[in-house]
Formats: sequence, C-alpha cells, structure tokens
Amino acid sequence: MRRGYTLSIWRRISLASTVTLIITLAISILPGIHGRESADNSDQAVFRAAPLKGLSSGNLVDSIISLQLQLKPARVDWKGAVLSVDLSVESEDDGPEVWANDMQRLLRMAFIQASNVKRVLIRYMEPLQDDSIHGPDRENRPSKMRMLAAADVRYTDAWLMTELDNLNTSSPFTDSVWKGRLRLLFSDIGSSRLQ
Repeated sequence: MRRGYTLSIWRRISLASTVTLIITLAISILPGIHGRESADNSDQAVFRAAPLKGLSSGNLVDSIISLQLQLKPARVDWKGAVLSVDLSVESEDDGPEVWANDMQRLLRMAFIQASNVKRVLIRYMEPLQDDSIHGPDRENRPSKMRMLAAADVRYTDAWLMTELDNLNTSSPFTDSVWKGRLRLLFSDIGSSRLQ
C-alpha cells in the first residue's frame, strides 16, 4: 500500500505540473496572438507616460522636461504648493509668442494636469555676459541674470478654466485684461522689448 500511495502522489504532482505548464504557455501565447491581429506587427511602447496626479520634488524635473518648453528653464523651485520657474530668454527672437506659449504649457501642467499646485510664479530672465572673462572659462561660468517680466497665477483665478486655451493666441503681454489676469510685472528693458 505504501508503494501504490507513493506512486499516486507522484502522478498527482506530475499532473499538477503539466496543467501549470499548459496554463503558463497559454497565458504567454494568447497576448501575442491578440497583438498580431490588432497591431499588424507594429512596435509596442514599453513605457507609457503616467498621468501627472500631483507635482512633487520627485517628478518636478520630468514634468518640466516633458513640456518641451522653447525657453530654457534656468531655475525651477517647488515649495509647498507654489511652483516657481525662471525661463531664460537668450535671444531677441524669443518674442511674446514664445513666452505666451511656454506660459500656457506651464499653467496647463500645473493647474489642469496636477492637482496640488496652488500658485505658479514665472520669471522671464535674460542672461548677462561678463565681458571681463575671456577664453574657455567664459562658457562654463554661470551668467548673471536680469528679470524682464514676471507673472503670478493662482489656482483660484476664475479665468483659468475658461480662458487658458486663449492665452497663446491673444496678446497677454500688451493687453491690459491679460496683464491683470496674469499679474504681470515688467522691468524697463522687458517692457521695451515686448512693445
């Protein structure tokens, strides 16, 4: 009886292993069959962008990079529920359209995609070259910056939900309504550049 009992256990283990192997193979083959029918052998993304639920110091850099801003972020800061971004205006060709487009992208990310941003501070900064430095060190030395303009937008601003899409098609830096909505401030140089 002992020998028959041992044989019966091995049969059960063998049967369970075979069933497990068949299930594993079926699970691994079925998605491939479905993929061929629907994707026609096209490449599948390995990583998918996760929707931004809340801004944090852990995802701040990735969030800003994903915006593909035309102006280079010179400084980004996240404290509490306040996002502060300094955008470097390095060329005179970076006019009000570029500024407004980047502002719209930042505000959309902060107030529409993220759920924990209460205020966005944006400064448009111009790098100043230090003419006293010559040679290879000139490129590596951090330049001083001067402010051209600044905006202060808050989550509680009523216009965000209805007018944000119109920001880059309007003239936010010259229109008095938009200047008020964005709480815009200009330096003398910034004001003359935008007019």
